[in-house]
Amino acid sequence: MIDLAGLEFCDSSGLTALIVARNHAHAARADIALAAVPGHTLRLMNTTGLDRIFPLLPDGEAATRP
Repeated sequence: MIDLAGLEFCDSSGLTALIVARNHAHAARADIALAAVPGHTLRLMNTTGLDRIFPLLPDGEAATRP
């Protein structure tokens, strides 16, 4: 899980870094979820379709809840 709560800015370079991290995780048979995605970044993810690729969690603690 990657907690994005403190993220203040994200552009195409940041989205590319998330995609690269996801690809590395999948190659290692692991998953990556994004937590606490700020509104401005969530809008970018919705526009680009990345919201359908990454599991999105409301906060970092959601990853550990049963």
